[in-house]
Amino acid sequence: MYAANDQGKFERLGAYQFRVTALTGSGTRVLAATGSGLWEVREDRWVQLHDETLTEVMDVIDTGPTMIAASAYGVAFGTVDPSGVPHWDWLSDDLNVNQRFTNAIVRLDDTRLLAGTEGGVLIHHATTGWSTTSLTSPVRCLLRSGDGYLAGANDGLWASADGQHWRPTGVTATVYALTANEDVVVAGSEEGVLVSAAGSPWCAAGLPGLRVTALALSATDAGLWYAGGVPGGLWRTTDHGQSWVAVPEVHIEVESIFAPGGRQ
Repeated sequence: MYAANDQGKFERLGAYQFRVTALTGSGTRVLAATGSGLWEVREDRWVQLHDETLTEVMDVIDTGPTMIAASAYGVAFGTVDPSGVPHWDWLSDDLNVNQRFTNAIVRLDDTRLLAGTEGGVLIHHATTGWSTTSLTSPVRCLLRSGDGYLAGANDGLWASADGQHWRPTGVTATVYALTANEDVVVAGSEEGVLVSAAGSPWCAAGLPGLRVTALALSATDAGLWYAGGVPGGLWRTTDHGQSWVAVPEVHIEVESIFAPGGRQ
């Protein structure tokens, strides 16, 4: 993991060399979903938040007292007791293998959860459990956008008003990352960065030939975006994707970017 200092230069944070798949924050806490479980990242150390059942975490939602983790083995709700011991309760025991493998999660409301899995988009209700939706292709990312939702899948980008019924957007490349800021939605795809402003058709926004797997937009500068991907590296634009420069300190594959106060 790397973090930017006051001068904007990125520095290595900690000694761990985990594959970091997602980052999120609530208040002053930053959580890192990794191939080796879930961690809270502090200035002086990483604190383990997983138990022996939670590995290969792909995404995480931090609601404060409760954490929701998406993993290769399903979705789980977690809490930490007063002694600092984490406890996880699993929701996915009745699903098939592809439906358990969850790449992304978004809360629909206080009782429902949207899950992007290798078996498509599923909805979990606190009282009735799991149900399928019309999107059944493998899903890589999810985003609440305005009054609706977007899903990046192996067969392109899909949109939904309710999370249940999905329609294609016209983007057919595999989409790995989604983020938004005000009326601009940005997607990371197999063909670089794509952008849609104020509901306009999707168009290219740079980095062609790069598989873009992570995105973040600044909360204070509308033109400042970060993108990470494969074959590797972190990239920055200050002009809404018209031109990009590589961040020299980060030259590894980037799967998640966290911009405090922004969207990622």
